[in-house]
Amino acid sequence: MLDRFLGGYVTASPTAPTQTSAQGVWELEQQASAQVQNAWPLPPNVIQRSLRFNRADSAYLVRTMSSASSTYTLSMWVKRGVITTAPWQYLFSSGNNGLAFDQSTDKLYYYESGIGQQLSTAVFRDPSAWYHIVLSVNALAFTAYVNNSSVVTGTAAALSTTASATAIGRYYNSGSGQNYFDGYMAEVNFVDGQALTPSSFGETDPQTGVWIPKVYTGTYGTNGFRLRFNNNSSTTALGYDTSGNGNNWTPNNFSVTAGSGNDSMLDVPSLYGTDTGLGGEVRGNYATWNPLYTNTTGVGTPSNGNLDFSIPNTFAMTATTAFTSGKWYWEITPTTNALLVGIKQVGVTDRYGNTIYYGGASITGGGVYVNGSTYGSGFSNWTVGDVIGVALDMDGALVYFYKNGVLQGSIPLSAATITNATPACGSGAGLTFAGTANFGQRPFAYTAPSGFKALCTTNLSASGTVTTSGTFTGNASTDGPFIYLNGIPTAMTINGNAVTFGTQADKLSNGFKVRSSSSSYNTSGSNTYSVSTTGAIFRYSNAQGNP
Repeated sequence: MLDRFLGGYVTASPTAPTQTSAQGVWELEQQASAQVQNAWPLPPNVIQRSLRFNRADSAYLVRTMSSASSTYTLSMWVKRGVITTAPWQYLFSSGNNGLAFDQSTDKLYYYESGIGQQLSTAVFRDPSAWYHIVLSVNALAFTAYVNNSSVVTGTAAALSTTASATAIGRYYNSGSGQNYFDGYMAEVNFVDGQALTPSSFGETDPQTGVWIPKVYTGTYGTNGFRLRFNNNSSTTALGYDTSGNGNNWTPNNFSVTAGSGNDSMLDVPSLYGTDTGLGGEVRGNYATWNPLYTNTTGVGTPSNGNLDFSIPNTFAMTATTAFTSGKWYWEITPTTNALLVGIKQVGVTDRYGNTIYYGGASITGGGVYVNGSTYGSGFSNWTVGDVIGVALDMDGALVYFYKNGVLQGSIPLSAATITNATPACGSGAGLTFAGTANFGQRPFAYTAPSGFKALCTTNLSASGTVTTSGTFTGNASTDGPFIYLNGIPTAMTINGNAVTFGTQADKLSNGFKVRSSSSSYNTSGSNTYSVSTTGAIFRYSNAQGNP
C-alpha cells in the first residue's frame, strides 16, 4: 500500500540532485516523491503543474459543497486559450452563479442569478502569460482581483449545496450551455469562512516588481480545498485536494495519457529547472500559438490550449514568443500534408514575407521555401504523423530541420533576412493544414540537439530588454497587428498619437495588439510606434488587463 501511494506522486521528469543538502519546508507528498525518485522536491513556492481545459472536450471538475457559505475566497492562476469567442467562459460556478470571462468583451464578471452580470471595466484578452485571479466574498459582498488589483465589486451568492452543482471550468446548468473555460489553471485554493486578499496567495517579487505565487499557509475551513494538479497518475488523481480536508473533486474529460492529448502540463507561473533538451523538464510560461496574430491573407485557428491548429487556404500563424539570440528547439506533428513548418521574422504580416519553411509532400514534394520560393535540396518528404523538429540557432544565424529525429539540412537566416524569429506555420492555396505543436511543455519525441532549449520563459535571458520603438504594417481594422516587444509597454504613442490602452491598443505580457481601425493608429501601410515607459520583460511578466 505504501509503495503504491508513493508511486502516485512520481513526476514525469524528476529533477536530479545537484547538491548534497537543501533546506526548506516541504509537504509530505513532496517528500514522498523525492524518496521514490531520489530527487530533491521542488522549492515550496514553485507551482509544479497546470491543468489544460480544452473547451471542445467539455473539460471541467465538479463536487458537492457541504454548506451554503456566504463568506469565502477563491484564488487561481489562469492562462487563457481561446478568447473573444462565444460562449462565456466560466472559471468557477456554484448553482446558477459564478465567475467568468464575457464572450464578446473579455471582461471579467460575476454572475448572480437575481442580478445578472457584474462586469469589470478592464478587459482581459492576453493569452501569452498567466493571470492571478481572486474572488473574495464577505457576507455576499464580493471583490474580484486580477494580479493584486481590484477590478470589480458587487453582490455574490452563497455556495450551493445541490449535488454536483459546484464546478471549476464551466457554468453549472442542468441543460445545455455549460459555457466551458478554455485555457490552463494552476494552484487553485478555496478558503471557506474567510474573505481574504490576494496577499494570502501571492506577493510582489522585490527584484522584478512582478506579482508571483506564494504558498497559502492559513486554514481552509469546511468547504476549503487546494488543487495543485501535481498528481497525474490518473485522471481521478488530478482532482485530489491537498489542503488536508479531503475535499476531492471529480475531473471530467481530461487525459493524462502521454502525447499531445495529455492535459497535465509544466506550463506554470513559476520559473524553475534546468533544460537538458528532453522536453517536459522546466517549469515556466511556455510558448503557444498566438490567437492575436494577424496576416494579410488570414490566420489559422488554434485550439487545445493553443497547441493544436488548423490553417486553411493560404493562411498562417505564429507563436507567442520570438528570439534574437540563443538556441531553441520545438516539434510539429502534422495531421495533414498541406503544411509549411518553420520560422518567420516577427511583425511581418505577409504570408510568405521573411519566412523559411520546410514543406509537406502535398505542397513542395519535400523541399524548402524561402520567402515563398523553393530553396536548396536534400530535404526528404514528410507526411502525416511524422515529427518535424525545428532547431533555431540565432547565435549562428541558421535554422535546422529534422524529420523523425534525422537532420535534413540547414538554411541561413540571411536568406530570408530574419533577425528576430518566431515559430510559424502556413498552408498552401486551396489546402488545409492541421497538426499539433510541442514547444517543450511535454517531453519531446526526439531529444533536442545539444545546447538547444525549449520555448519557455525560464530559458529566456534575465538581462533582456523591452523594445521601445519600431514600425508595423497596419490593416485599418479593429483586429489590428500584434507587435512583439519582449515585454510590457506601459505608455506609448502610435504615429505620434498617445495610446489609451484598451481602446487604441492592448498592452500585453509580450508586446501590444492594435485595436483601432483609425488611420491615426492603424493606417494601411507603415505605422510608427514609440514606447516611453515599460513594465517587466516577458521572462517575468504576468498577463495584462486593459486599461
